[in-house]
Amino acid sequence: MRGFVRWMGVFLCIVLLCSTADAARQTRKGSAKAAPKTVRKAAPPAPPVSFICIEAESGMVLAEENADRVRPPASMVKMMLMLLVSEGLEKGSWTLDKTITISKTVEETNESQVFLTEGEQFTLSELMNAVAVCSANDAALAVAEGLWGSEADYIAAMNKRAQELGMKDSLFQTPHGLPTGAGKPTDMTTARDMAILAQQCVKHPSVMQWVGQQELKFRPGQGSRFNTNKLLWTVPGCDGMKTGFTNAAGWCLTATVQRDGMRLITVVMGFTDKNTRFATAARLLDTGFSSVERTLVIAKGQRMNVPVQVMNCATPTVQLVAENDIWVTLPKSAAKGVEVVPRQPEMIQAPAKAGSVMGEVQVKLDGRVLASTPLALTDSLTAAGWKWKLQESVRRTGIGLRRSRQLEQTS
Repeated sequence: MRGFVRWMGVFLCIVLLCSTADAARQTRKGSAKAAPKTVRKAAPPAPPVSFICIEAESGMVLAEENADRVRPPASMVKMMLMLLVSEGLEKGSWTLDKTITISKTVEETNESQVFLTEGEQFTLSELMNAVAVCSANDAALAVAEGLWGSEADYIAAMNKRAQELGMKDSLFQTPHGLPTGAGKPTDMTTARDMAILAQQCVKHPSVMQWVGQQELKFRPGQGSRFNTNKLLWTVPGCDGMKTGFTNAAGWCLTATVQRDGMRLITVVMGFTDKNTRFATAARLLDTGFSSVERTLVIAKGQRMNVPVQVMNCATPTVQLVAENDIWVTLPKSAAKGVEVVPRQPEMIQAPAKAGSVMGEVQVKLDGRVLASTPLALTDSLTAAGWKWKLQESVRRTGIGLRRSRQLEQTS
């Protein structure tokens, strides 16, 4: 009997434990059903990329997409610093051996840098090489302070120059392109405006010398720093110009290539991968070169077909000549649409010296001026003497009399 009771107790315990476990499972199921589902929010889509490819001399657009979308340029903003420094060199405002002393603010500049320290001194040449090759933010700020007196005065100068160049969608806040902080305005521009800026940069040998270097030893004893523009190694004819990256800007690049006397510029902005920006830029440049050709439209010394009347001179008319060759780079499909438009005076008053500029000849495509050159006299025009003037007066009088008689006969 005791055994039976003992086994019944064990049996009841087992039943009780099973019931408790089942209840717990039901409770868990109910809780799982009742719990709200966690919904993962999808990351916002990246803004579309922007790009443009132009012919450097005329600015003719060969390809573009979202070229007027306003977005941050990151370190590509340093191209404006290169342009302004180069223009100042050409005006004599400063020299490359000018010494610049590093401030505490410069020392505290972060991200890409050459680790300048307060109190150090460097030449303008050394700092500009660091800006172009290493994309050094601290060097960019040092130049801005050293040449313009303050960062604020430099920013005012860069925005003034941007407006002069027609960069209508650009407003700059920094000399280097770094984020300005939450709630503060940041550098903004477009691919088209960056192409306009690059057009100016390629005209200056000092800028092209800075951006064309593949590597730089900034401090004695230190290893080489390599240019951030990898197209300098991979694309034939590439000799500049500037990369950029921030989280807000994405991966950006302005690049220029010269081949067979032609120069193209491309700007790519907003890429999510740094290598894709290089590949896209290289493809745009290669496609651009395959679609254009260089053509001599006007030869130096070529005479204009329409003669110009000369007053007070024994020479009644002259044909003006082009002072220079006019070469233009055009899409192969557009060559037949080129117009040659002389802009000449209605008459020339003698005396006039040989070589005097008397107008210009323009080369146009679809109404847009691609290039021009002055028109000049090939020979001097001597004022007529009294004998010629008398003969001319008699001649004109005779012409007048003949016309009067003709009128009388017809009336």
